[in-house]
Amino acid sequence: MRKGVPRESNANRPSRRPDPTQDFKTQVAKLGYGLLSGEYSKPAPDPGEENDTSEPRGDQIGIAPRMFKALVGRGHPEFSTNRQQDAQEFLLHFINMVERNCRSGPNPTEAFRFLVEEKIVCQQSQKAKYTQRVDYIIQLPVPMDQATNAEELQEAERRREEGDPSAPTVRAQIPFAACMAALSEPELGGAGQDHCHQNHPVASFPDHLVIQIKKFTFGLDWVPKKLDVSIDVPDTLDLSALRATGQQPGEELLPEVAPPPLMTPDVEVKAPVLDDSTVCHLCEMGFPLEACRRAVYYTGNTGIDAATNWIMSHIDDPDFAAPLVLPGCSSGAGTTPTESVSEEHLETIVSMGFTRDQATKALRATSNVLQRAVDWIFSHMDDLECMDISEGGRSAAESESAREPPPGPRVRDGPGKYELFAFISHMGTSTMCGHYVCHIKKDQQWVIFNDQKVCASEKPPKDMGYLYFYRRVAD
Repeated sequence: MRKGVPRESNANRPSRRPDPTQDFKTQVAKLGYGLLSGEYSKPAPDPGEENDTSEPRGDQIGIAPRMFKALVGRGHPEFSTNRQQDAQEFLLHFINMVERNCRSGPNPTEAFRFLVEEKIVCQQSQKAKYTQRVDYIIQLPVPMDQATNAEELQEAERRREEGDPSAPTVRAQIPFAACMAALSEPELGGAGQDHCHQNHPVASFPDHLVIQIKKFTFGLDWVPKKLDVSIDVPDTLDLSALRATGQQPGEELLPEVAPPPLMTPDVEVKAPVLDDSTVCHLCEMGFPLEACRRAVYYTGNTGIDAATNWIMSHIDDPDFAAPLVLPGCSSGAGTTPTESVSEEHLETIVSMGFTRDQATKALRATSNVLQRAVDWIFSHMDDLECMDISEGGRSAAESESAREPPPGPRVRDGPGKYELFAFISHMGTSTMCGHYVCHIKKDQQWVIFNDQKVCASEKPPKDMGYLYFYRRVAD
């Protein structure tokens, strides 16, 4: 330290080290090391061996990722509790968290990301419209009417209704091909006068493909239930026939309305501007504010008539009046990102030694949650130091990128041929109880992971899985 230059007080200098228990990348790295290092998969010693331990061989303590679970589930209405949780919902939640933390580097979830092409055909004009959306899981419906043992099922059901205590439990046998056919079936959609057919071919094939069997459903009384089915899921899969083909020769397209840009959490885009006059006009007609905002957004600010038609066509949607979160804006309720930032949270972060612009950027990136914003700002110190804030409160890079169209999602595409290497099964008869076990194929041998018990599986129940994981096979 040079003479005459006072040493900066440590109290006024923001720490560069985030709390490791609250840092997502630290917890993921910790879990990855535990799973891959082999340090926690060593056979336990026999009684009387080293250090007089009494732990029997084969009974491993294993890994209990409590810190990881607490961090990933924090703030989530389901994953922050100890209630029964859905593996598919948790996988999507974890993918979303990974993407939010990979905006400035490689994103491993790109290996699962793919595009789905949606084709809508107007039944009056026979014109078509093509759109694309991002997905990570193919959800296969279970057509119970296609069971190959329908007579046995009907007989067992008849005996149960008659009160026969000896009625056998018969599991429905559903061909995998029937599930794939149900996925590709056109369906009627739209609540307006023009009913449309839709289908969902795949526009890109990811490196790793996840397939969900939709076993959890609702009964006629709206009570959640689990379908007891057996599906002959194949070891190899060729989905080339599902490849999207786009517009067909001689096919006319519906009038083009600018669709909302495809976006994923790892890509930052600027929020579009809604036509306030159209929103107000729709509100005066008696529709909910958020529904009016949705109508204006999804019709691309094309006017009151188009927005009104959208409302009438989507008035029965379950999310009709749900808050609209615009791309590039983590807030809702009709506010812009600047307006939604809490002044109290701003002052708290500024008091820690950060600038107001840095605090604003952190709050915008974390849905205005103070604790998450503090974690975010400490994990993005290098990015914040490089910020060149302009007089308007935005960096020069942001001002330049605002004039460019938002980037599309990054996807990996290749042949649609896959081989099965893992699957997750739900053990239990109800959606409210039970637990999950995992089978993974290692060196041509199936291994079952059931909590602390890990062993070879001679006859893995591949027909009873819930989530199936495939990897691409090179031609």
